[in-house]
Amino acid sequence: MSRPRKNYRIKLQGHRNGHPFFDLIVDGKKHRLAATSKEAAAIEGAVRSQEVAAKRQALRAAHAAPGPRQPALKPEKGSLREAISAYLGSDTFGLYKPGTVKQRRSMFDVIMRSPASSGRHVLGDSLLVDWLYGADARDAVLRIMGACGEKVEAARRRLIALNQFFIWLLGDEPQAAEARSTLRINVKTACNPCKDVEPPKRKRTKGGAMRRGHTPFTNDQVEEWLEASRDDPEQHRAVRFLQMTGARISDLHRLNRGMIKSTQHGRVLTYIPAKGDDSAFREGRPDPAVVPLVPELHALIEELPVDRFTFIHSEFDRPYQSAASFGNRVRKWRREAGLPEGLSAHGMRKAATHWWLRNHRDLIPNTFALKTIFGWVTDKELNRYTRDFDREAEAVGMLVKLSERRRTG
Repeated sequence: MSRPRKNYRIKLQGHRNGHPFFDLIVDGKKHRLAATSKEAAAIEGAVRSQEVAAKRQALRAAHAAPGPRQPALKPEKGSLREAISAYLGSDTFGLYKPGTVKQRRSMFDVIMRSPASSGRHVLGDSLLVDWLYGADARDAVLRIMGACGEKVEAARRRLIALNQFFIWLLGDEPQAAEARSTLRINVKTACNPCKDVEPPKRKRTKGGAMRRGHTPFTNDQVEEWLEASRDDPEQHRAVRFLQMTGARISDLHRLNRGMIKSTQHGRVLTYIPAKGDDSAFREGRPDPAVVPLVPELHALIEELPVDRFTFIHSEFDRPYQSAASFGNRVRKWRREAGLPEGLSAHGMRKAATHWWLRNHRDLIPNTFALKTIFGWVTDKELNRYTRDFDREAEAVGMLVKLSERRRTG
């Protein structure tokens, strides 16, 4: 009799503090095991795989179970569905990036399939005039956001999608005017129900701290990653580029020698951030990031082979084809280094800010210097990334400079 085939596998991912750690892989998804030996991982993996399979079977059963049937009502003329269809076919909506288009369509699909407060029909079949003139339209928007529960980002995206739709509908574009004429909407008396709705606030953890979008790396975690990657030159080099430039994954994988510019006083690395570069809704091109080649960054670039144009290469000794492929590689490196789940390359941006403040504070006379290095536009981004910096260490650095000034003066 043949042995039953296992639907999982156990993989040694690396070592941490001298002990190995393992992942249980089921259908391509990884689950961290607590075992620190191959034998213990095999036993734990067998149990965990059954738990994962049971959860997946329960989810399939829940999705297959028929939900409460809603009465099938024919969409009326002038419904929200008809107005949103006109918006999705407009030139304005066509200017969004493919990712944004896919996300917004998904948001609208969820909104229109959501049940109304009466429970007799879905929101897509509700009359548009109730949204533009109804007294409880604002409450309907809040209910749509509240359906997301603890997922604050999903609630915010639903609000943005609805708000942009109503801004278009009540705006000055010819296609919007044509839609209002068809739907018999008086723009002078209509009101955007999302106008006074505040974006959802971030929730707090059980400890009382505010939840963060991207968990930042601590200095110790960066050093741990650097130590774990010393035997892998490409990984070690990529981590140091993350630490010194703070570039996003979409920018870091394309940094090259052609972006190095010579000035009267030295050389700088300058690039246009990919985020928002081709957005039709941004006035002009994004502000460039200009990073001075301090000795550490200069030495890092000098390590590269002379004939290499792009700074970071894959294991096949060629540049990464896309930000997604490079991001997957960075995620794998981070897991192999034994760093906690929840950390991502974007979390290194705050660590990079702290690196500049610790090592080159004398080169940063004002906040605009940091905004120049990281390509930030507003002080809001600057404040978010420098909020956790060690202010006591900063004060000590000021005192050291003051004593040097007194000696030279």
